Amino acid sequence: MATDGPDAPRTARIPRDVVAGMVLLLIAIGAWFGLRDLPAFDKSAIGPGLLPKTVATLIGALGLMILALGLGAGRERLERFSFRGPLFVLGAVGLFAVTIRPLGLVVAGPLAVAFSAFGDRNSRPFEVVVFAIVLSALCILLFKYILRLPIPLAPFYLGY
Repeated sequence: MATDGPDAPRTARIPRDVVAGMVLLLIAIGAWFGLRDLPAFDKSAIGPGLLPKTVATLIGALGLMILALGLGAGRERLERFSFRGPLFVLGAVGLFAVTIRPLGLVVAGPLAVAFSAFGDRNSRPFEVVVFAIVLSALCILLFKYILRLPIPLAPFYLGY
C-alpha cells in the first residue's frame, strides 16, 4: 500500500487517543452541566444526583487518563473520521424516542436497530433483521415482563 499519493489514508497530526480523551471530557462536562441542579446528598441521605454525577466524574477521569496517555510519543494518529456512524446511531435514539409511544416497542425497537445499521456500510440486511428481532424480543421480555415497566408493546393492536 502506498504511503503517499491520492490513495493514501489521510491522517491528522493529533493522536487518536487525545481526540478520544477530549470527547470523553466534553461528555463529562456536559453531563455535569446538565446535572448541576440535582443534589448528590439531600438532608444526610443520598440524593438523585449522586449516581449520575459519579458516572460523569468517572467518565471525565477516564477521559483525562486517555488524553494523558495519548500525549506520549509514538501514538497512532487520527485517520479520516466519518460522522456517518454517530449520526445514524444518535438518529436511531431520537427515532426510538419519537416512535415508542405511538407505535410501541414491537415496532420502535426493530425500527431503531434498522436505522442505526445504516451507520455502517458493511451491515447486511439479513443480519440486521435477525438482530433487530432478537434484541426487541429480549427488550420486551426484560422491560415489560421481568421489570414490569409500563412500556407500550403495540398500542395500535393491543392497547397501552
